[in-house]
Amino acid sequence: MHAAVDFDWLLQFTVSAAAETAAAMVARFLNFVRSTSSLVLAVASNIGSSPDRSNEGMMEAAVGGAAKVVDCCAFCGITMGRRFAGDEMVEYCSASCQSSHWNVERETKCTRTKSPYALTGRKVSLLSSVESSEINEQSNEILFPYEEFIEFFNWEKPGYPPCGLINGGNSCFANVVLQCLTYTRPLAAYILEKGHKLECRMDKWCFLCDFQTHVERASWSHTAFIPINILSRLNFIGGNLECGQQEDAHEFLRFAIDKMQSIFLDEFGGEKTSHPRYQETSFVQHIFGGCLQSQVICSKCNNVSNRFDHMMDLTVEIHGDAESLVQCLDQFTAEEWLHGDNMYKCDCCSAYVMAQKRLAILQAPNILTIALKRFQSGGFNKLNKRVTFPEKLDLRSYMSELEDGNDLYKLYAVIVHVDIHHNFGHYICYVKDFGGSWYRIDDDKVSTVGLDEVLSQGAYMLLYSRICARPSCLLPAASLRERENKKLKMQTVDSVNDTACRF
Repeated sequence: MHAAVDFDWLLQFTVSAAAETAAAMVARFLNFVRSTSSLVLAVASNIGSSPDRSNEGMMEAAVGGAAKVVDCCAFCGITMGRRFAGDEMVEYCSASCQSSHWNVERETKCTRTKSPYALTGRKVSLLSSVESSEINEQSNEILFPYEEFIEFFNWEKPGYPPCGLINGGNSCFANVVLQCLTYTRPLAAYILEKGHKLECRMDKWCFLCDFQTHVERASWSHTAFIPINILSRLNFIGGNLECGQQEDAHEFLRFAIDKMQSIFLDEFGGEKTSHPRYQETSFVQHIFGGCLQSQVICSKCNNVSNRFDHMMDLTVEIHGDAESLVQCLDQFTAEEWLHGDNMYKCDCCSAYVMAQKRLAILQAPNILTIALKRFQSGGFNKLNKRVTFPEKLDLRSYMSELEDGNDLYKLYAVIVHVDIHHNFGHYICYVKDFGGSWYRIDDDKVSTVGLDEVLSQGAYMLLYSRICARPSCLLPAASLRERENKKLKMQTVDSVNDTACRF
């Protein structure tokens, strides 16, 4: 009886060990497929091209065999000479890294990539749901200190040359936007110095986590790569974006910025929890956010009505005689008369009357994005007219009131749409690195250029940075969203400005 029991135990142990071995083999196979899929796409997309950067050994092609993928520790990012341990499909270089990852980042599932700009000694804040709800109830406060933002805006770490991005199939629209965002100084400084991964609370895919990985890799890589993690999830960034389809670069930029804003708000309980007034104090709003003022003056009673609209960029018309960006902005802020079928309904007169309308910038953003409206609505017709633009831009003529008298900007990125055939086109971009050098980037091809070549382009989008950041974050006394469509008397304008909340 005793021998039979031992035999049964040995048989069960053998079957169990065989099952565990098979499961381990399957896990390793899936890990291999996942690790090499993006490399296969990259090689396939790069056939016939010659990337400008040399290969540093991220992939070594074996003659007649498969590619050798160099594995990195999931916690510290150090290339492993040998594997210490694996958890599902995650591997570590040492027991300490495994323990740290389990204790700190296990629940967020955001792995940390080693970066030469990684901030050491940063405290990790993991709040319980109870603590989070208590903060949400008191969320009517500044979401991100403006003084800390100015430090990122004035970041002066040594720059790094652009890294090419391989076209994964009609992905040039995303490549140029990612390049421009990577060289948006305050955003890059925040990603490389402070980071988002360790404080991410999202229980699903996070665009900002993957964008951090992208910027970190672009800052040290000498080999063009494909941003597959972002491209494969375009529908999570913008509902109507599809991988492999031709898309609009301006639309993708808007979706990307809105997604980052949504992620920042989620850290404070989401859009419904934070008061609209304080949503304008997030880090993303400090970078791209501004305010437009639409003013209408009744020709009969001289009643003045102001409407304030939040802005993240400017889209200007280029039709007519406008041949320069300055003329387009003059056209954008020009006074117009509302008459005929477009007469204005005055609250004081209680009648439709002629009125004078003017659009101006009330609050200029720190990073100004201007889109030239080359594509006409309702079709694929494109205006290819030449529109000149300056390296330095002065917005003071287009402000409803001067904030600090120093609304001066300097160009740092240009997106160009190149026609290929009929409705098909291709995006390239020009970016200035943090050292002041200009580069032409055509997917994986990167070359240095002079300023004259940049200024001679038929731009589709222009990105300018304020020479000096706004000294404070100035918001109207009431929420911009609450004030939308409300009519204000001329005599109340001064009092509203006097009681404005200054952060």
